Amino acid sequence: MKFDYRADVDGLRAIAVITVILFHFDVPGFPGGFVGVDIFFVISGYLITGLLVAEGGELSLAEFYGRRARRILPAMLVMMGLSLAAGWFLLLPGDYAGLGRSAAFSAAGLGNYYFLWNTGYFDREATLLPLLHLWSLGVEEQFYLVWPALLFIASRLWRGHQSPIVAAICLVALTSFSIALYLVAVDPKQAFYAPFSRGWELALGGLLVFVPPIGRRGTSEAFGLFGLCLIAASAIWLSSSQPFPGLNALAPVAGAVLLVWPCSPSIATAVLSSAPLRFTGKISYSLYLWHWPILVFFRHYAGGAMPTAGEALILIAAAWVTAYLSWRFVEEPVRRLRQPPLRTVIAGATTALIVGLGGNSIFQGGGIASRIPKEVEAMRSLEVMWDWPCPQMVEISELDGTFCAFGAPWDKAARHAMLWGDSHAEHLAPLLDAVGQRENTAFFLYHACPAAFGEGVHRDFPEQPNYRESCASSRKGVVSMLRQRTDVDLVVLSSAWTSLAYTNVVADDGRQADKVLLMRDGLRSLVEEITAPERRIGIIGQVPGPGLDLTSCAAMRERILRRCSTDIDSDRILRVWSPTVVALASLTEHDGVFFVDPLKGMCPNRQCATYINGEFIYRDASHMRRNLKPETDDLLARMMGLYQALAADDRQTRVSVMNVPRPPTTRKSN
Repeated sequence: MKFDYRADVDGLRAIAVITVILFHFDVPGFPGGFVGVDIFFVISGYLITGLLVAEGGELSLAEFYGRRARRILPAMLVMMGLSLAAGWFLLLPGDYAGLGRSAAFSAAGLGNYYFLWNTGYFDREATLLPLLHLWSLGVEEQFYLVWPALLFIASRLWRGHQSPIVAAICLVALTSFSIALYLVAVDPKQAFYAPFSRGWELALGGLLVFVPPIGRRGTSEAFGLFGLCLIAASAIWLSSSQPFPGLNALAPVAGAVLLVWPCSPSIATAVLSSAPLRFTGKISYSLYLWHWPILVFFRHYAGGAMPTAGEALILIAAAWVTAYLSWRFVEEPVRRLRQPPLRTVIAGATTALIVGLGGNSIFQGGGIASRIPKEVEAMRSLEVMWDWPCPQMVEISELDGTFCAFGAPWDKAARHAMLWGDSHAEHLAPLLDAVGQRENTAFFLYHACPAAFGEGVHRDFPEQPNYRESCASSRKGVVSMLRQRTDVDLVVLSSAWTSLAYTNVVADDGRQADKVLLMRDGLRSLVEEITAPERRIGIIGQVPGPGLDLTSCAAMRERILRRCSTDIDSDRILRVWSPTVVALASLTEHDGVFFVDPLKGMCPNRQCATYINGEFIYRDASHMRRNLKPETDDLLARMMGLYQALAADDRQTRVSVMNVPRPPTTRKSN
């Protein structure tokens, strides 16, 4: 079998990388541009299978891996090395350590597993990870390990017969697609990153090597135009909030298959073979490698903000130029080398090992904290900023678990309370610890779904397929516990209420209503269930958050390259938070319910503070740091009105949106 160069496939590569870039730069109209990666998978499956079965079906594994090493490693390792160098100047130690670790995994061909295991709610936002895009190369590299062996075995078992080989490829594709459908339903994150749920895309590309070319001009025209339409429709109508790569991946993959399928000349092949697309396709690998770190490092420089339209054009142009230089002076010279295959593999593996060890040494060194001023070491990583040692653990048998307790000692406290909510309850624990010690109140933290969900109202959360059932179960458990434990005389509810109003909050009965009002109704039904004599129920509004991660700006702007400000858009916060504040405050109509609005104290004169007691208080775009100094926690608690609201006064049964004395604050900005 002769495997000739195809200019239209290079053009399809250009389409793939262009859609990815449009998606990454948030260009309006292309929310599904991530399907460009799936197009690359189909192309790779076709080309790799073609190389393996070329020349009459004789396989040369040594030559295959030598070619792969020359094709993939040089440009990738150069990009990784320069990214590690850029990280020295632009990243906090925690982020730099993460970059080093991701480089080590990626150099070993395991980048997809690193990002599977290290991207989550409390990790750095995935879009700020400089090597995130290497997950797709990890999938391909793992495919390269399995696919040649499969074809080798099949070709030896059925020498001279293609039908059994085709059947084996179809079986692999069907099995992988079934796994994708299953994982999308139960573990969408693994479905996205794992090779088992992506293999069908590469296998379908490989299958095209064995199908006869389309000879009829009319069929070629129809298939080509339909393929382009499927890809365009996917890029325009899909979005990252939809399950992927299950059924939603069929359209872009089918489009790529129709375009890769060998055929007679058509309008589609002529368009894809045009000089601009063909050349962009030639540099598409380097363009894919470079556009992402260029964008991410710019965002770190800009304090997390996306580039403006003008800046985006400059960055895309810079990525294109860098890609051309990488193709011209790295990819092409190395590809033209004619070293023995085994020597090429050894040289590539050795270079990858050196880069991987360099990245791992950065990780082991904690991101080289000596680069930043001593006074901001407490902000060196997300983990450090969230660190808060739990004072004690208590067993709550009615909830079948052991929970963090704080405030007054649990066994000696005059009053017992629970703090119930999501991570926005967790970041209040150090503040309530200070309040509880003064008021002789012991708290325990119940970290679960927001209390508004679970009965009548729920949140559709595709990333966690069992989220609705989990919320219903946790709520029923707490209601049952509170009916038994009359000694729990204070229940404090805290969550990211305003942020949740921008998620898919729906009523169980399907009724249409404003999301804020639905959450209010969910809380109202809960209040009616857990109200008891001598029990107070407190609802704490969402703490104002900057919306962008300003911590690296606050920590590094004086010593490390930065273009950012630690001020936040107070007018936006007060405007956006207002409907939620009004809805939550209305719940104080119930006896024993009080509402605390953090905005009142944290945004004096309509200016929300980011520094208290000389400390920058935020960990990320919405959470407060939990490793603040005790005196800062005390000031924050007073500013929010927590001391007044939680005062041990049996006569106080209702506290509405309070104005409290404001201690002096310290504000800084660029």
